[in-house]
Amino acid sequence: MKMKLSVQSSFLIIFLLIQLLRFIKADDEYEDCSGQFLCGNISISYPFYDVVNRPEHCGYPGFRVNCSGEYGYPEISSVSTSSRRYLLLQMDANLNNISVFQENLWDGPCSKILYNTTLNTTLFNFVHTVENITLYYECSAPSAPIGSLTAFTCSNSNPRNYFLTPSEAHYRNSLLGICNNNTYVPLSQSSIANIRDPLTLQSALRNGFELNWTANYSLCVECRASGGQCGYNTTTDSFTCYCSDRVHGSTCNVNGRVTLKRSTIVILASISGTGICLLIVLIFYFKRKHPLEKRQDVEAFLKSYGSPGPKRYTYTNLKRITNSFKDKLGEGGYGVVYKGILHNDHLVAVKILKKSQGDMKEFINEVASIGKTNHVNIVKLLGFCYKGQKRALVYDYMPNGSLEKFTYGGQKNHEPLSWEKLFDIAVGIARGLEYLHQGCNTRILHFDIKPQNILLDENFCPKISDFGLAKSCTKKDSIISMSEARGTIGYIAPEVFLKNFGGVSHKSDVYSYGMLVLEMVGCRYNADAKVECSTDQYFPDWIYKQLEQVEELDHQGITNSEEGSLRRKMVLVSLWCIQTSPSSRPAMTRVVEMLEGTFETLQIPPMPSLASPLRSQQNTSTMPTISIDNL
Repeated sequence: MKMKLSVQSSFLIIFLLIQLLRFIKADDEYEDCSGQFLCGNISISYPFYDVVNRPEHCGYPGFRVNCSGEYGYPEISSVSTSSRRYLLLQMDANLNNISVFQENLWDGPCSKILYNTTLNTTLFNFVHTVENITLYYECSAPSAPIGSLTAFTCSNSNPRNYFLTPSEAHYRNSLLGICNNNTYVPLSQSSIANIRDPLTLQSALRNGFELNWTANYSLCVECRASGGQCGYNTTTDSFTCYCSDRVHGSTCNVNGRVTLKRSTIVILASISGTGICLLIVLIFYFKRKHPLEKRQDVEAFLKSYGSPGPKRYTYTNLKRITNSFKDKLGEGGYGVVYKGILHNDHLVAVKILKKSQGDMKEFINEVASIGKTNHVNIVKLLGFCYKGQKRALVYDYMPNGSLEKFTYGGQKNHEPLSWEKLFDIAVGIARGLEYLHQGCNTRILHFDIKPQNILLDENFCPKISDFGLAKSCTKKDSIISMSEARGTIGYIAPEVFLKNFGGVSHKSDVYSYGMLVLEMVGCRYNADAKVECSTDQYFPDWIYKQLEQVEELDHQGITNSEEGSLRRKMVLVSLWCIQTSPSSRPAMTRVVEMLEGTFETLQIPPMPSLASPLRSQQNTSTMPTISIDNL
């Protein structure tokens, strides 16, 4: 007998699925609105938002701030009904209290733009300790003495400007008759009490005045006390409490969740067998696709590395930074890279990694380790995103892209770099690797040095990037264990995938560096073009034989002996780096010394002993030769 779903049961299933989707969405919103965010030079939270660091649903209408103001403080325009800008000096979320300052008085009382503070009482109230002082400008000489008023001088021709405190209000009518302009400025009573002269007046103005906000404060207190995050639903125009399980009205009420579960059981009992099976399958699907993180564990793990460290972004943040991933910079096996912009107009590259089943701690460990590197030849990691299967890295944007565009095989659409520039890039990469191997607290082995992972800034300064395959170890560990080979074919050192060639160490990066430099000078591309079965030949062996057979090195594009010397030096150093035995390769410190030394001091390295199986069966006399011009 076939079972059919009734109309009522179908609607119940749809309702429960909607609740399930709300559950998943609420999890993202809860993370978006968690904690405080740094805006200007102070930490702020609900009811303020700035769209980039904190989305609109985490704030309250009218409380948007500008975090990139010229004075270093958050700017808000909703304090006054006149929409003038005010600077947010400090915030106390527990007391719904802020201190603000009139932007026009930043440089003192002699502002060219004067206005009274007409408070927006729908959002703010003065605290009870705030009073007004009055500033009077361009006053003529009084016909009779007016007490002991204090004057201040501005840059205009009339030096007579006065200020009145509340205790001197009885002089107000006298000054109104002789002054051309005046304005009221709210200040705290304690600041007013310290005003004695023009200098202390300016100091008092800089202290600003205090306000209380009225943006659902009591509801927010209740929400936070229950473990939720305060927010606002602009669709329903109402306060919302985002909880770790789902969206609530004003509190993450435990009893409410129990009631929901019981009611769900009752509803499920009324649904036909087919509907129950369908719902169970869908629930398990979404639960598997959107696993909930143990946020406390993640935060504790990051905290153990200390600070400063890379910033943690939500996926919603990344969508805003990249304008919904509009400008794609590149794509590879790792994922996709998009161009983005932070709130301070800082350009960034956002790498969205492909879905991975790897351990959370491995990803966080990579982020925490690379986030602490600080070297001119290492790309700067600004932040990361880790949310279930959504993982991303935020780097400084490199306008000249990767080195791949400027190697011999990638110059079709780009002007070739000069030999001096190529040499400088080679030295910069060497220094970056030297820093990773020797300059960090723990040694970092990159394991994927190749042109695509070398980025170039506006001055073509190289930056080593993409630490997805990197491995950390102590400096005393000369050999590390690896469960599987890692790297890119053509750049992997032989010991990484063949254990009989030696142990894996920092010398494996040295080999990859040598192959990279050979590609930079065009040797590898040219040699492969001359070999009929290049995949069956061991390329470094060919290069060595050409150096043995020819004394002079020439190349199209070399215009003087200095350029030729740079290129020969790059070739010889790279051949030392790709020695078959790891112990025969120089450390990166020695590589830098060789590059920065004279060409005459360099010796031709020993002949590599590795050969492919096919080559060992051939007669060397039948193998094609390469002109040294092609090196």
